[in-house]
Amino acid sequence: MSKRAYGRTGVRACGRTGVRAYGGVRRALAAAALAVAAVGCTTLDNAVGKVPWFTTMRDQIVARPFEAPAGAASPRSAPPGSVPLWGREDSLDILTELSEVSNPVAPTEASLARGRRMYDTYCLVCHGAQGGGDGPVAGKLGYVPPLVTDMTKQRSDGYIYAMIKQGRGLMPRYGDKMRGADRWHVVNYVRRLQGAGNSGQ
Repeated sequence: MSKRAYGRTGVRACGRTGVRAYGGVRRALAAAALAVAAVGCTTLDNAVGKVPWFTTMRDQIVARPFEAPAGAASPRSAPPGSVPLWGREDSLDILTELSEVSNPVAPTEASLARGRRMYDTYCLVCHGAQGGGDGPVAGKLGYVPPLVTDMTKQRSDGYIYAMIKQGRGLMPRYGDKMRGADRWHVVNYVRRLQGAGNSGQ
């Protein structure tokens, strides 16, 4: 009797509890489906964002780079005295007097090696391996000034530096490609090609 009663009670209890639990899951799934339908075609992230306690990380107050501070009309600017990672840019202009600008980089073997690497990367294609104006694309441009003529030898280091940085005529600017001392390294290497050391200062 006790075994049969226990079994019946257990079956009834388990059945009723299971029905209730299953019904609760169905209601939860139905509610979730309605929630997804309510947000239409929005992304899952936006759908989850409808639940307040899921938005604390996504919508937290953070300071983004150069974002205008609260109440400010314009974005934040760099702090006074800030310089690019490659150093402070100069204000040399190809049209200004540059004869007094001296090369701050000594023509060491390391400088010449770096200058050659930059020259071979950016200059050789037009000016040629020896600076003769006979690079692979020189014929398509019509004329490329040789770097080893007396006229170029008489140019100051500052003039050559500014020409690299600013460009002129068909010569494109390389200031956005050669940064910092790399331009001076190229000047040193051009002087080596000219066989004139740094006599052009």
